[in-house]
Amino acid sequence: MNRQADISIIVPCYNADRYLNICLESLKAQKQPEIEMILIDDGSTDATGAILDRFAEGEPRAKVIHVKNGGVSSARNRGLELAGGRYIAFMDADDALEENSLQLLYQHAVRSGAQIVSANHTLFEVENNRRVQVEVEPVVQQPSEIIKEIIHMHRIYNNIWNKLYDRALFDGLSLDESVRIGEDAILNLQLYSRAKRVAHLPEYTYVYRVHGSSAMAGIKGYSDAHQPMLRAMSGILLAEGVKERYFRDYLQSCVWIDEKERGIRACMDTFDARVRPLVMEGLCPRRIARQDERLYRLVAGGHFPAFYMLMRIREKITGKRWGIRR
Repeated sequence: MNRQADISIIVPCYNADRYLNICLESLKAQKQPEIEMILIDDGSTDATGAILDRFAEGEPRAKVIHVKNGGVSSARNRGLELAGGRYIAFMDADDALEENSLQLLYQHAVRSGAQIVSANHTLFEVENNRRVQVEVEPVVQQPSEIIKEIIHMHRIYNNIWNKLYDRALFDGLSLDESVRIGEDAILNLQLYSRAKRVAHLPEYTYVYRVHGSSAMAGIKGYSDAHQPMLRAMSGILLAEGVKERYFRDYLQSCVWIDEKERGIRACMDTFDARVRPLVMEGLCPRRIARQDERLYRLVAGGHFPAFYMLMRIREKITGKRWGIRR
């Protein structure tokens, strides 16, 4: 391209021939701003590569790269290496963009100076032919508060699709290729830590297609699958010097992920051996927030499982929701 694109949109594609044409047509329909489509064929064994090549023949904005299969994070990192746009966007090969979605995100980023602009999205359940709108309530304005939401597995802020990022935020950053589940959250944790100004739009700009072949479908060993993400999250919070600030939030996330699969009692029976070491890793007791000191002492002293079980029993009796989160 003769001049810098406004947006580089990176699309990793692996054995996506069933849904890929829908994705590509929605990309082609984005007329403004000036975009470059970086389409990474991640070693597909179906017709994905041929579909991409055929599409690029008639679409001058598209660039197709065929690589050996290395996983979605590896493909996205390859796309980041090639991206020349002022802003970066990501898309999955089985999803779709709403009309003018990139224009909406871009115009707001330029107008507001926001380094990250997110928007609402729609879940499309393929098997049921049903659309479900997903929105942020309430909208979080400060990056530090969004970091808390990411730790809590927020269903919008965790994802890297349906967002526009200032390319400068990626300086020295790439996706952690050792993390297979939650890699989006790990990257966003770092990007939002760097961002000074962020924004969220109420428009629905992205369609996330849910089907039997989706990346999150049929995960076995939910807790074990998420441990690399939790370890990476701990490392980032420590490197940023903020793990103590988010102690309560990180503790709840670790407990929730384990409890979701194994149940309350099993989670608490193995808490001190399984969860506690990760939560306590690298913490400086003197930096724990005053309001979290009691909770910290319960965890440090080995009394948290009994406390947690008591609180959950009280929750069931009173009908009032209780959680670690403030």
